[in-house]
Amino acid sequence: MSCLLEEVAAIGSPSEIVQWLCPHLYPGRGHGSPVPGTGSTHLTDIDWSEEWDGWNDIDHGGGRKSLSVNNEDGGSLKKSSPSSPSPQPEASWLTECITAISPTCDIMAIGYKNRLAILSRRWENLAEENEGMKLITTWRGTVGYAPNDEISAMLCLPLISQKQSSTGGPDWTCIIVGFTSGYVAMYTENGLVLLSQQFEEQMVLSLTCRTHPAGSPLVLAQDGTEELVMLYPRAITTIDGFSLFQTLRGCRNQVAKAAASGGDTVTVPPLGYKKWGLVDQGMVKDCVAPGLCPPSIYDHMAQTSVAKGFSHTVFTAVPATSLHITTGRGPFAGFLTAHEGSAPPFMADVARHYASKLKDALVSAASGWLFGKSKNKETDPSKMKPKIEPATPLPYRWSLPDKPRLGLSISMSSSRRLATITDDLGRVTLLDVQKGIAVRMWKGYRDADCGWVEVEGEWGGTKRWVTFLLIYAPRRGLLEVWMPQQGPRVAAFNVPKQSKLIYTPHTLLGANSMRGVRCKVFPVIFITPDGTMSEVNIPFHLALGGKTSKRARDLHLLKTLKSHLKGGNEEMMLTVMSEIKTMTVRKQAVLTLILSQHLTVSLLHGLLDLFLPIYGVEEEVEANKTLRSRVSTEPVYNRLLQHCHHLSGVYGREDIHTLDHESRLFGQQLVRLRQLLDLYLVLSKLHAAREASPDPEDDVLVEDLAKILVLTPKEVINVITTCGCNDHFKTGNTKKVKFSDGDLVLSVGSFIRCWDVSVGVLARDTGTSALPVDLKGDIQVEKKIRLGELLYGWQWHRESIRKFHQVVEKSGVIPESLLHLALEHWLQSPSPDTVATLHFGMVVHILSSLAEKKILCDVSEQSAWWIAVRDKLVASEQPFHAYMAALLCRGVHATLETKAHLNWEDDNAKTVKIGKEDKEGCIQATAKFMSLNDWEGLSMEMVEWNLVLWQLGCLLPLNRLSSCLPSNGPEKKLKLEVSVKNLLDKGKGYVAELVANWFIGSGIPLSTIEKILTKHDEQTRKKQQFDAGEDEEETKTVSDEEVSCEEKADSELGNHGEIFNLLVKVGDKFPHSVAGDSVLTNMAWELAAAWHKNPDDVTKLSLAVAHIGEIKNSHIRHGVSVMIWETWVSRSIQSALGLVEKVGRLPKDRLCRRDLGLCEHSLALVFKAASELLEQVLEANVVCEVEKPLVLSADRFWSGQEGSPSLVELTIMQKMTCYDLVYHHHQLLSVLFFIAHHNLKNMKPLSCFDGKGRSVFFKPLSTSWTFEAQTDPSVSKARMSLMCKVISTTVNALPENTSPSQGVAPSVRRALDLTRGWNMAVDPLNRQYICELYNSGFDNQAEEIIPLVSDRALLGSQLVLLAGQRLHHHLATSTCAAHHQALTSPAITEWLKTLDSGSLRCTGVSLKQSLELLNHALHLLVEGSQEYRMATALHQTFSAFIQDEEADLPT
Repeated sequence: MSCLLEEVAAIGSPSEIVQWLCPHLYPGRGHGSPVPGTGSTHLTDIDWSEEWDGWNDIDHGGGRKSLSVNNEDGGSLKKSSPSSPSPQPEASWLTECITAISPTCDIMAIGYKNRLAILSRRWENLAEENEGMKLITTWRGTVGYAPNDEISAMLCLPLISQKQSSTGGPDWTCIIVGFTSGYVAMYTENGLVLLSQQFEEQMVLSLTCRTHPAGSPLVLAQDGTEELVMLYPRAITTIDGFSLFQTLRGCRNQVAKAAASGGDTVTVPPLGYKKWGLVDQGMVKDCVAPGLCPPSIYDHMAQTSVAKGFSHTVFTAVPATSLHITTGRGPFAGFLTAHEGSAPPFMADVARHYASKLKDALVSAASGWLFGKSKNKETDPSKMKPKIEPATPLPYRWSLPDKPRLGLSISMSSSRRLATITDDLGRVTLLDVQKGIAVRMWKGYRDADCGWVEVEGEWGGTKRWVTFLLIYAPRRGLLEVWMPQQGPRVAAFNVPKQSKLIYTPHTLLGANSMRGVRCKVFPVIFITPDGTMSEVNIPFHLALGGKTSKRARDLHLLKTLKSHLKGGNEEMMLTVMSEIKTMTVRKQAVLTLILSQHLTVSLLHGLLDLFLPIYGVEEEVEANKTLRSRVSTEPVYNRLLQHCHHLSGVYGREDIHTLDHESRLFGQQLVRLRQLLDLYLVLSKLHAAREASPDPEDDVLVEDLAKILVLTPKEVINVITTCGCNDHFKTGNTKKVKFSDGDLVLSVGSFIRCWDVSVGVLARDTGTSALPVDLKGDIQVEKKIRLGELLYGWQWHRESIRKFHQVVEKSGVIPESLLHLALEHWLQSPSPDTVATLHFGMVVHILSSLAEKKILCDVSEQSAWWIAVRDKLVASEQPFHAYMAALLCRGVHATLETKAHLNWEDDNAKTVKIGKEDKEGCIQATAKFMSLNDWEGLSMEMVEWNLVLWQLGCLLPLNRLSSCLPSNGPEKKLKLEVSVKNLLDKGKGYVAELVANWFIGSGIPLSTIEKILTKHDEQTRKKQQFDAGEDEEETKTVSDEEVSCEEKADSELGNHGEIFNLLVKVGDKFPHSVAGDSVLTNMAWELAAAWHKNPDDVTKLSLAVAHIGEIKNSHIRHGVSVMIWETWVSRSIQSALGLVEKVGRLPKDRLCRRDLGLCEHSLALVFKAASELLEQVLEANVVCEVEKPLVLSADRFWSGQEGSPSLVELTIMQKMTCYDLVYHHHQLLSVLFFIAHHNLKNMKPLSCFDGKGRSVFFKPLSTSWTFEAQTDPSVSKARMSLMCKVISTTVNALPENTSPSQGVAPSVRRALDLTRGWNMAVDPLNRQYICELYNSGFDNQAEEIIPLVSDRALLGSQLVLLAGQRLHHHLATSTCAAHHQALTSPAITEWLKTLDSGSLRCTGVSLKQSLELLNHALHLLVEGSQEYRMATALHQTFSAFIQDEEADLPT
C-alpha cells in the first residue's frame, strides 16, 4: 500500500476570503473568476512505479505493475514541465499571503499586507457532498502599529488546558503576528489584542516556537524548555516559554474582565527576553532553534585546544549551550551557540559602554550651553519611541560558507537531528544539526516547501520511529516523500501548482507542565487554492528497503487487512489478500482471518477460491468448485465468488511438486479448511431441517435400538424404564431448541478455531482425499459444549444420519475427537428419550466403523479406543447417561467383533461365499434374536464392559436418592458428586458420606432419620438371615415379609416412605455403607466439620453430639467421639481456656471473635456440647469393656480395591481412652461452663486444679493417668468458692414463678455432681443452697432440699438467723411497728440489733412463711440448746404478731 493524501478540513468560502484579502486578484468578475467549488483537483497517489518492479517472480498472473496519475494540466508525472499554462490569477493567493495554522488544525490565520483574517474550525452538514470540517472566518480586520506597516510573519500557538478534566486538547490559541515595523502583537481567536511590543526597529523575518518534544524517542536531548524565537535582520530575540505562557493567560483574563466591565485599558508589563546580535551575518532569511545541545567532552576539548593553543589549560567541564541555526548569505548556514546563564563581561566592552555614556552626557551639556535650549521643554509622549535594548553579540561557532547561494528557508525535524534549507538556486540541502555538515542535496526544487513527518511502527518485535521528508515543488506540481539521509523517494503526488505546504514543528505551549497528556497534532498540512486541507499518511514499511521491502509491503497489507476486517467489506479484504505476494505473509493473513470474529462463510469461500488454485492439488480444486456451486445460490455469494474468480485468474497454476516445503504445508492447511467448511455447511443444513420428531415409544425405534444394543426388545424396554428415558415425553415436555442458518450455536470462525489446521508436518498420502484434522486440546469447556451441540444437536431422522455419515467421512476429522465430543455432549444433555438414545447410538456406530482397525484387537488385549471411552464414562457424574452410553458402546463393539469374526471365517472357509449384504443381515439377525446378557464374555473388552456396566448400575439408585428431596426439604437441589471414579478413588466410606450429606441437607429431623435407618437395618438383617437359608419356601416367605415390611414402613414413616424405599435399593448395592451406625457416624463427623468452619454456629456441634448418641455400637460411638474431640473440639477448648484464664472471667465479644471466631454468648454452648461429647466417651468406655469388637466387611463394589479406610473403620481403630483423664477434662469443661454460663467474675479456671492435673490437659485421651488421693487445700478452697458462687448465681437467676415440683436446679445438680467427683463434702453446698432459697423467698423449694442435709443442727442455727433477719425487717418497715415492738421481748430486741436485714433479697415474705421456717428450725435443733431457746422465743413472737393481725381484721 502507498501513501495517502487524506483531507482533514477545508476553508469555507475561500473566494470571499481571498476577495477581501487580495482585491487586486479580482480585477473583474468577467476575467475568469472561478465559481466556488470548481477547479478543485482530486488528490491521487502515484503507485509503486519504480519500487516494486522486481516482483515478477511471484506475480504469475501479471497483475498491476504501476499507475501514472496525471495532474490538472494534463501532463503525466514524469513529463510535467514548468512551461505549462499558468493558473487563474486568483489561484496564486496562497503564495502572496502569509498563512499560519495551529498544529491541532482548528485555527488558521491568513494575512496580506495590513489585513488579517482568523478562521476557526466548525462542523458543517449543509449537503451530503460538502459534509465535513470547515474553517470559517470568525474575525477579520486591519492591523499595524505604524504608517505603511505590514504583516511579515505569523504563528498560531495553542496553549494547553490546565483543567483536571481536560483530555489534553488546547484551551485556546494565540495568534502571534510580526510586522515590518518590528512590533510583535499577540491576538486571541476573536481578534482582541493581548499585548504588543517592539524588540527591534527592523522587520520581523520569522516567528518560530520550540515546545516540548511530545515524547519522541528520536530527540537526542530531551530538552523540556519552551521558547519563542523571533528573527530580525540583525538579531535573534527569544522569550522563555513558561513566562510567555503565564503572561498570555494573565492578559487574556484581564481582557475578559475589561470587556465585562466595559473598559478597554489593560496594563501589561513588558515581556522579559534575550536578544542575540548577528555580528557575522551578511544577510539572514530564516532560523531555527534546536535548543540545548547534548554535551560532548571530546568535541569541547578538541575545539578549545584548536582555538587557544597547545599550551592552554583545557577544562573538562562542558558548559551548557543552546544552538541556533541561521540561513541566508555570508554564510549560507551559520551555527551559533549561546552559553546558558550569565557570563562576566569583557573589559573592552565595559570601557566602550562607559565611553558612550560619557559622550552622550558631554554633548547634551554643550548643546544646552551653546544654544540655550530650555530643559523644561516637554516632549510629546505619542512621538516617543519605545526603548529598545541592545543585543548581545553572538559570533558564529562554525558555518557553511557559500557566497553565490542565498538560503531562503530552513525546516528542522521534530527530532532536532536533521534540517533542510531551500535556496535561490533551486536546491534543497539536508543538514546534520548536531555535526553541522551537509549530508545530501536535491536539485530542481525552486521555491520549494519542506516538512517532516515522524511515523511509529513495529519491526523486529520492538517499536521504532522513522522520519520522512516532504518536499513540495510548486513549479512542477509535485509533492514528494523521501527517506531523508540515504533512502529513495518512497511516494509522490500530483497536486496543484499554486498550493502550499505548511510545516508546524511546535505542539501545545505548556505541555512540559502537563506530562502524560497527548493531543492529536498535524505537523504538515497541505493546502490547495480551493481551500482543501490535507495531511500525508505514510506507512511505516516505506522506511524498510532492500531485501525486506517485499515482506514489509506485505506486512503493511496485512495491517490493512486487519482494519478492513472491522468494516466487514469482504471484497476489499479479498482484494488486499490478492495483492500479498510472499507465502509467509499469506499464511499470516489466513491465520488472521481464522482468528477474527468477523469471518463469514462467504469470506472463507473467497479465500479458498483465491489460494487453492495456487497451492492445492487438482482434486481439491475440483472439490472446491463443487463446494462453491453448492452454496452460490444467494446473490451476495455469487457476486463475491465472481470477484474471487477474477482475482484468482491473475495467478498461474503452480505445480504441486515444484512448491517448497512451507508452501505445501500451506496448501494442506487450505485443504483442511475446505474440509471443515464442507462439514460446517452440512451441519448448518441439518440444524435448519424441519421434520417431525418420531414417537419415542414407537416399536420400530425400540427394535432399532435393540439391534444397536444387541439386546431383546423386552430388555430394552426394561432399561428405558429403569433409566426413566421417556419420563419427560410422557409429561409433555418435548420441546427442543431449533437453530437456523443465522442462529447457530457456533459461528464458522469459532468452529474453525476449534480444530488444528496448521500442522508442521506434511500429511502422508493415505489413499483418501481427506487430510486428517484433529481437535485442539486447549478448548474451553463452554466452547466445547457449544461445539458438541453443533455437531450432534440436530434433530434425528434417517436421512440426516446418512448425510452426517458421508460428510464426516469426507471431512478427515479424527474419529476419536468426534467420539469424545459426542460423549461429552451426551453426558451434558437432559434426560434422553428413545429417539435421542438411538441418535447417539448411531453416531457411536458410525464413528466406530470409521476407526474399525483401531478398535479391533486380540481377545486378550484392550483397545485404546474403548479404554478412553470407559475412562470418560466412569468419571461422569451422570450415571444414567453413562449407563446408556456404556450399553451402546458394548453393543457396537459386539457388532464389530462379530463382523470381524465372520470375515475371518469367510477367509478360512473359501468354499462358503457370503456377500457383504448377507453378512450384515446375519449380524443384524444375530443382534435381533440374541442378547448380550446371555453371553459369556470371552474377550477382555467384553469383560471390561460388563464390569463397567455393573459399576454404573450400582450408582443408579444412589443417583436417584441424591436427586430426590422430601416434601418439607430445602428448595435448592442438593449437589452430590456421584461417579464410579469418585467412589473408587475416595474409598469405601464415600457412599456413607454421600448419604450422610444428603440427610443433613434434606432437613429431615433426627428422630425421623433414626426411624428410617432402624427400619432399614432390621430389613437388611432379615434379608441376610434368610439369604443364608436354602429352602425356596423360606425365600417365598421372605419376599412376603419384605412386602409387608415395606407397607408397614410406608405407614409409619408417612411422607418419608419413598426415601426409605430408595434407601433400601441403595442398600442392596451398598449394604454396609448405608447401615444405620455408618450413616449416623458420617453425619456426626460432617456436622462437626461444618461447626469447625463456622464456630459461631454451635447448633451443628450440638447436633453432632446428638447423632453420636443415636449410634448403637459402643466401639463406633467411642471412636467417633474421640476423633471429633481430638480433631475439632480440643483445640478450640484449649484456646478458650487460655483466654478465660487470662481475663479471669467471660471474655468480651471482641476478644472472643478475634481469638476464637465466635461470640461470647456461644461460648457457654460450646462448653456444654463439648462436655456432652466427653460424656459419650465416658459411657462408651464402660460399655466397650463388655461388648465384643465389631468386625467390618467392605461392600462388593470395592472388592479387590485398595484405598483409604472408611470413617467407621477409623473409629474402630481408635485406642481405648483413659477414664480418669476423660473425666478430668469433663471436670474442666464443667468449670468453664459455670464461668461462661453464670458470667462469674474473678475466677481462674485452672486454680481449681493442681499442677499435676494441669499438666495432662489436652493430651491424647488414651494417655494413662489417675487422680491424686490428696488435694491441695488452696485448690479445695478455690473449688468450694466456685461452687458457692454457682449456687448463689443460680438461685439469683431463678424466676419468681418457679414451682416447687422442679426440684434441684440443673446447674446446682451439675455443681453437686462435680463436687462429688472432686471427693468434696456436699453438705455445705446443700446448706448454702437452702439458705439462698430462703433468702430469695423460695421457701417451698428450700423445704424440699432440707432432708438432704446431714448436719441438721448447723442448718437449724442458720435458719434461726434468717428468721431473725426477717423479724428485724418487719419491725423496721411494718405500719404496726410500735405495737409489735411492745409485743417483742427485750432479749429478742437486743439480739435483733446485732443482725443486718440488708442481705435479704426477698423482703416480701409473709409472717406465716417465717413461722413455718421456725417450725423447720425447731425440728432441726437440739432441745435445750441456746439456738433452740432463741427459736422458741422467735416462734412465740411471730405467733403473737399473727394473732394481732388476725384480731385487727374485721369479722
